[in-house]
Amino acid sequence: MKKFFVLLLALTIVIAFTACGSTDPSMANDEAEQKDVVVILKNNTVPFFISVAEGAKAAGEELGLNVIVKTPVETAEGSGNEQQTHLVEEAIVSQAHCVVMCPVDSQAIIPAMEKLKEAGIPVVNLNTRIADAGMFETFVGLENFNQGYDTAKALLEGMGGKGKMFIIEGSTGAQTSIDRVKGALAAIEEYPDVEVVAQQSANYNRAEALNVVQNLLQSHPDVNAIFCCNDEMALGSVEAVDAAGKTGSIFISGQDANDDACEALREGKIFVTSFGNPYMQGYTAVKAAADLLNGQELEDFYEVKTIVVDSSNVDTFKE
Repeated sequence: MKKFFVLLLALTIVIAFTACGSTDPSMANDEAEQKDVVVILKNNTVPFFISVAEGAKAAGEELGLNVIVKTPVETAEGSGNEQQTHLVEEAIVSQAHCVVMCPVDSQAIIPAMEKLKEAGIPVVNLNTRIADAGMFETFVGLENFNQGYDTAKALLEGMGGKGKMFIIEGSTGAQTSIDRVKGALAAIEEYPDVEVVAQQSANYNRAEALNVVQNLLQSHPDVNAIFCCNDEMALGSVEAVDAAGKTGSIFISGQDANDDACEALREGKIFVTSFGNPYMQGYTAVKAAADLLNGQELEDFYEVKTIVVDSSNVDTFKE
């Protein structure tokens, strides 16, 4: 069951934080009471980030923090960072005690992070690394390079280690996408008979991926596989492949193991995905914020493990 993995990872996180100095939970509740933690995510429509928000709010309730989740309203390319900057400025005006930041653009968000530093508001970096490590106290998330490598490796094995491939990137500038693509390319280097014939962004968006892949299939109708940096883009790719009458002949990978992707995997439309436990990412980030506000020593990185999901274990991820 997916919830089993969530609980197991929760236990692991609690042990890790305890080792760093967290002690009596009731004391943490008392000390953290009335403190505001603003969680700034990339959007509020993708299932992955909905789950991240749920985890963050659950941790806030448990730890006595007032967790406020905010996201850009418009997620078109180029607009997300500007809106996240405005949300940072709102957090400064409201005198938030801590900001949990999941940046749309790892580099472009730095000026906003500098404003938080000047205001004396500490930052927990979530999911997507900020390019300047001096702008945050700790990072919570995945080793995205490893996730990209492991998912691509399974996809490459599925296509028999030869053929043509598309790489569908996430948002331009997002470190998650950069690292997952690097991991995928590292895996592809081990297969000299595999050629990447197209590499293009679809901004982590299902509808955009549908359009991108439809266009790419016009130029490369003989492609054998599509590596996508998240499940939403994989599902858009599925629609494009279906429309082209090529279902079953093109191997598609996603990342996140959301419900729609797992169902598509059961139907044979997606070959492989990976479970990044977004709920636990959100939960762990707020737990780090609580410990930070209580004066506890933090580690530099709290890793939430990923699991490759294919037809052999997909039913493990039923809710």
